[in-house]
Amino acid sequence: MKKQNKNKFFLARSVAQRRPCCPSSPRRSPTARPCRRGCGSFGKNYLCFVFLLSIFYFLFSVVVLAQFELPTIGSIKPAIILNSDPTTPLPNSGVTITANLSGIINGDSNYVWFLNGVRQTGASGLNKNVFTFRTGGIGTIYRINVSVTTPNGENLSDTINFTVSDVDLTWVANSEAPIFYRAKLMPTQNSLVIISALPFIYRSGTKNLIASNNLTYNWKIDGKMDSEKSGVNKSSYALRVNNFPGNSHDIRLEIKTTDDTISLIKDVMIPVVKPRVLLHFSDPKTNLPFGAALKNLMTKSKGFNFIAQTYFFTAPAKNLKWQWFVNNAEVGGGNEKPWLATLNLANDFLGQLSAQIKVTAQNPSNELEIAQSITNLEIR
Repeated sequence: MKKQNKNKFFLARSVAQRRPCCPSSPRRSPTARPCRRGCGSFGKNYLCFVFLLSIFYFLFSVVVLAQFELPTIGSIKPAIILNSDPTTPLPNSGVTITANLSGIINGDSNYVWFLNGVRQTGASGLNKNVFTFRTGGIGTIYRINVSVTTPNGENLSDTINFTVSDVDLTWVANSEAPIFYRAKLMPTQNSLVIISALPFIYRSGTKNLIASNNLTYNWKIDGKMDSEKSGVNKSSYALRVNNFPGNSHDIRLEIKTTDDTISLIKDVMIPVVKPRVLLHFSDPKTNLPFGAALKNLMTKSKGFNFIAQTYFFTAPAKNLKWQWFVNNAEVGGGNEKPWLATLNLANDFLGQLSAQIKVTAQNPSNELEIAQSITNLEIR
């Protein structure tokens, strides 16, 4: 009889006596991997991982903050910077220079101002960090310097230079007027206005003019920036008038250098008016007007030659629609020159004590362009 192997018996007994680590788990097949001890330790491991991650994040934050800690006000070194308003002044205009002091918490600082090397005693003193003055003519160079003594005895200074510059901002409307009219042609609704800028801008502190095609032109119409028509070398602007008569368009142009060191602003207002028709007597030989415009007239019964002249229409007189009326009854004018009319009041209105003559003109391509003139005649 063979002797039983105790090691095999012990191994079999140990396997038989082993209990499942998870009582609620279903019975596994012999080929399945036995469950291991510590099935309930997953939650503990997760908590440990979160705890370690939190510690790592805290330590990392401390290191980062230590490296990039913002300086306190007390650790900032005092400094001063001058700013000008406006950046580039116009001729005969006010300028405000402000000294911005940083790094000072408490105490009074003493400011001493200099304009072109001359001390400005009245503008200097304790806490006087603003200096104002008026500029001279275009091309004048200014050098402004300030010396500051801080409460702790430090001496600071800064200097700013600029040259007085300007821009001619002009506009022209496509309106019509008689040849002898010498005043400004005013725009009416739907008129086209061309605004042009001619800059005279110097490099700061010099007499060197900057070429106009190297400047940036920013156009604002009634407070709204027009980015499409703004940019480098865009020194003109085409405006289609859409306001009603009696209103206006406000134009603001900002001209800057590409590095923004020079900035100049100019404004112009463009009024909107109604088109007009004025009635005059005309010379029968030359068909030219003479005398003042007619309004009320006392006369004897006889024939008259009239001429109607238009102002601020966007079309010439020959392209307008003309109508003549006497006491609200339409009468014919000249065919080739409809702005001329010959009226024989003696024949047509015999016995009447008064007559009203009215002429109207209208642009067929723009119904809003219409005007009339009324003249009252008292016949003796």
